Amino acid sequence: MAATKTHPPSCAKATRPGCKCTNCGGTQHGWSNWVEIAREPEPVRTERRMRLIRMLTDWLAKHGEKPKAKVHPKEATVDLLRIDCAGGLARSAAGAAPDSAPIPRHDARTESGETSAGPPVAGDQPGSRAPAGEPDGSASEAEVARVPHEVEPDRPDAVEQVDAFAQAMTKDIWQDVVGELQGSPEEIKAIRLQFAHHCWCDLFIGFVQALEAFGKVVEKAPDKAKEIITEAICGSSKQKKRSKLTEQVVDMVVDKAWSAFKAAAIAHSPLFGLLSGEELLRNLRIIAIFICPAPNNHKEVQEHAIDPLLRDARAYISDETKQWLATRFKQWADGVARPAVPGSREGEGRSELGPPKRPPHD
Repeated sequence: MAATKTHPPSCAKATRPGCKCTNCGGTQHGWSNWVEIAREPEPVRTERRMRLIRMLTDWLAKHGEKPKAKVHPKEATVDLLRIDCAGGLARSAAGAAPDSAPIPRHDARTESGETSAGPPVAGDQPGSRAPAGEPDGSASEAEVARVPHEVEPDRPDAVEQVDAFAQAMTKDIWQDVVGELQGSPEEIKAIRLQFAHHCWCDLFIGFVQALEAFGKVVEKAPDKAKEIITEAICGSSKQKKRSKLTEQVVDMVVDKAWSAFKAAAIAHSPLFGLLSGEELLRNLRIIAIFICPAPNNHKEVQEHAIDPLLRDARAYISDETKQWLATRFKQWADGVARPAVPGSREGEGRSELGPPKRPPHD
């Protein structure tokens, strides 16, 4: 019972949380749209970002802290974070300095007030593809903090890395996964639907955990690494709604994803040899955030993808976005700064901002 060749673009460009596409089983949910946004000109990303901030400011002005509304601020805040990630990938692709280079900090106070310019955008949905327009003239801290340098000719493009990994480990294996599913048509349909319930973001979180455990020698411990990835899926907070995704089914998916990961890793002669461990982990975390149907409601993505990016020395996430996260998520309500780990660059360049007494640029 193979999936059809055609696929509705509404899944790749989804603007609402959740995914109920049995055709792709979540393998095309959102991520390709965010990769495309990373390829857009910087002024277009800046305009998207400003629209989201105006939407958030307008939402709070109209609804305050009411939990129910057409646009939920947590979803819009996560899309703000996704745009920061897309901008970070674009800067790297354009020749940003490697991880060893210092990142100049841009004082967030110089940007105060700029985001409230212009009328609110009524009816916009988080993650929607806004038409290109003239930017407001302000860019996020993450968009302007760059250190140009000459790009190494053999160094893989960061955007292409994310695209290649995501496609290889989701879309490229999906037909094989569906072909090996056992059961009646109704049972297989149910399994495919449950794949769309955060299975793929859990898969990437599993790869993150495996790399954290074994580093770049992960290929030398394939059995242990695959155990970690399988546990990330089967032990996920989302698994209680995926009763059809048995350990046998998950093992089959992990085997195929592992093979695809290794194939993608050597496609750039070799990718592991050219990327640092931090770069590889960052890319996998970004994919998890891009493909997750609702990072604002997925504990593992928050803990193993979003939180490390907030502390990332490359400052992919702007201080303004961190402030919005502090107002929307209780785990970051005390500010997003975390203690630096001795002997590690983790935490360098992190924001020292505490939670704002009022929404940013209110």
